Amino acid sequence: MIDPIVKEDSVRAMQKYKFGGFVLDPEQHSLMHSGAPVSIEPKVFDLLLLLVKNAGELISRDTLIERIWQGRIVSDSAISACVAAARRAVGDDGQSQAVIRTVARRGFLCCAEVEVVETADEAQSRELSPRLQFTKNREDKSLAFTVTGEGPPIIYKTFGGTSIEADWNSPFFRPLLDAIRAKNTLVRFDEMGSGHSDLEMNPDRVEAVAYDLLSVADAIGLDRFSLFSQSGSALSAVFLAAHYPDRVQSMVLNGGYVEGRNVRQNTTGTPEMLGMISEGWDKPDSSFLLAYSLLYFPEGPLDLAKDIVEIMHKSCPAENMLRMRKSHSDASVADFLPMVQCPTFIVHARNDSIHPLSQARKLAAGIAGSELLVLDSANHVPMPKSPDWNAFLEATLSFLNGNMDHFR
Repeated sequence: MIDPIVKEDSVRAMQKYKFGGFVLDPEQHSLMHSGAPVSIEPKVFDLLLLLVKNAGELISRDTLIERIWQGRIVSDSAISACVAAARRAVGDDGQSQAVIRTVARRGFLCCAEVEVVETADEAQSRELSPRLQFTKNREDKSLAFTVTGEGPPIIYKTFGGTSIEADWNSPFFRPLLDAIRAKNTLVRFDEMGSGHSDLEMNPDRVEAVAYDLLSVADAIGLDRFSLFSQSGSALSAVFLAAHYPDRVQSMVLNGGYVEGRNVRQNTTGTPEMLGMISEGWDKPDSSFLLAYSLLYFPEGPLDLAKDIVEIMHKSCPAENMLRMRKSHSDASVADFLPMVQCPTFIVHARNDSIHPLSQARKLAAGIAGSELLVLDSANHVPMPKSPDWNAFLEATLSFLNGNMDHFR
């Protein structure tokens, strides 16, 4: 029996599963039968995928609750209904149990013969990580960066505290990285205090990260580029676009905000977050880290939410993460918004509890000519396999590549 949590890896997440004329594709979040799509609800899909991936292994009800319902309280009838829906989707039922078998008082297992099919994405994932390059910032500290792909340059900066090397093999980041580098030169760097860059941090994080980005662009020889920034990195992107309009061609801000939590006096949950970092950051299996990931990604998928937090805790010491959080919470870029001249696309989740939609509206209202796309989600930023993923990816890349006339 697999209990309490079934382990996954990024390669396995990109495999397809064949059984009884059906093909289950985790990346496309699709179920096909004889070449035709089968309608299936997201939660039912996740349950079916969990069972099929672990065919022949007993999955306990506790594990189902942890993986499919993210540990929330759920009734037996709700679990039974979800299992029944999964059976219907694959032409099974509670009497024959040809695909999904119930083991009384124990759990469920997939009893079908499952064939694992390697996809092109899986082979691609086996590529070596991009070669790390290094340059010095204005303070003569080492900055690690990578350059992949060909085409108009996009500098992509996600959450503080990650690692460009670890991100490459992450099922959270890799689909986005591959999509960008398919038609563009993708530039990434580890900000000071994390990854392979110098771990000593400048206390003025917003400005420092912006100037470090310029140092990387100068090292590569980029006079002009587009920015794609997520979460707190949007603060530095706004600062850079405002002060160096001749360098920034266009800009996407996803999950960004104008004022940090302390500035807008919205400290709900802040002590709890800081406590989770202080108490659980250096404990890989800590329940604190799981709770931290669910604050940002309450809708899951849980495996991807855990993946990003695990990367951060391995790539950034707890004391640096606490400094980053304080710097972002104390920051405001309100005065810089009218100075931004480049085309700007803002993407935000309607029910984001970390940084509310009102902050995205402030960005859009303050940056002349900007556009705002609202996603029906509670996740802080979109995640592969989530319902809004394809729409987010298409809209973002279409905007960026539609504003690349300077490079053509």
